Amino acid sequence: MSARILIVEDDTDGLRALAALLRFDGYEVHTADGYQSAIEIAKKEPIDLVLCDIGLWDGDGCDLFLELKRKFGLDGIAVTGFGAEDDVHRFMEAGFKSHVPKPVVFADLLHLIRKALGEKQLIVAQSNVYAPSL
Repeated sequence: MSARILIVEDDTDGLRALAALLRFDGYEVHTADGYQSAIEIAKKEPIDLVLCDIGLWDGDGCDLFLELKRKFGLDGIAVTGFGAEDDVHRFMEAGFKSHVPKPVVFADLLHLIRKALGEKQLIVAQSNVYAPSL
């Protein structure tokens, strides 16, 4: 079974592109365009990892992640244009595993996703995409 990732991003083009890349890499992807839609998805779907923008149109991504972590025990990566030292410190205090600055370098993000999901998930994700059928 592939890992389930929730992407929370209010930029529609960025959301679609990132979702497509992650699906191509073998992940099950759910998408939310803001705070409230992310909460609704997390209530209905099992999620393994959250990729969360911070500057959402309907709330703060750190506040959202704190709620997702408290209610559902989720891990996450902050994916945002905010990158000052104080910002990154705030992301880590909110409980994010790591921070990826925008514009996103997909290879870097993929490495951090695999690290956050753990080695077992890495093997499953790779076998779903790259292993030839036997």
